[in-house]
Amino acid sequence: MKHVVFRNYDRYAIKHLLMEIGHHRLHRECENRKLNFPKRISLFFLESGDFPTTLKYKYPMIGINTIMVIDRYDLPEKGWERFEVA
Repeated sequence: MKHVVFRNYDRYAIKHLLMEIGHHRLHRECENRKLNFPKRISLFFLESGDFPTTLKYKYPMIGINTIMVIDRYDLPEKGWERFEVA
């Protein structure tokens, strides 16, 4: 069964969200999940569906990983695209 999710790849919106989150908080979340600190802003994206809205990163060797839940931050209104995932 396929699930419908909404993703946002808008670099401008993600950059402002990352500034709101802060370097220290992002670094701590990556350490908690045993992930390397992300290097490229173009590989970040936001994902929302039936579950909380999350910040995800596409690692070149590992694949897509969730970094943190971002429901309490100021989320963008524009740029959301609909995807069907398995």
